[in-house]
Amino acid sequence: MYMIKLEPMDTTQYDEFMKISMDDHMRSQIKAGEWTESNALDNMKEMKSKVLNNGLDTQDHYFFNIVEGEDVQVGGLWFAKAENQDQELIFIIDIQIYEEYRRKGYGESTFKIMEDKVKDMGINIIALHVFDHNAPARAMYEKLGYAGSEGNLFKMI
Repeated sequence: MYMIKLEPMDTTQYDEFMKISMDDHMRSQIKAGEWTESNALDNMKEMKSKVLNNGLDTQDHYFFNIVEGEDVQVGGLWFAKAENQDQELIFIIDIQIYEEYRRKGYGESTFKIMEDKVKDMGINIIALHVFDHNAPARAMYEKLGYAGSEGNLFKMI
């Protein structure tokens, strides 16, 4: 395991993270057959304007840099508070581990730090969605105790 920490993003880091996040999400939606290449950009812009009505400062949305040691940024994390059947939970919207740091344990380390942060917020359920074609991510989530069906995974912490 790596010694990592989650540090709040600034506006520039948020803008860079969102470019990658939106591009990844569009490609995943296309690959899953939910969107076409011709409507993906418009769908993404519409979704972003609805979900992030105040950008980095959108209420109940949290954006972090994943940092190893003092200053090596290895990725980014975005999660939000949500409710399901009158229970407050955290929904992980995006986790990015940059290419050169993948498959080295940074994802697992990030989840463990994030779970502690979520507990400190007084929330004990974490949810996420993983596309069926993303087998490496699904394997990591299941290894960490996330379970569910149809790509919707949950964990009680």
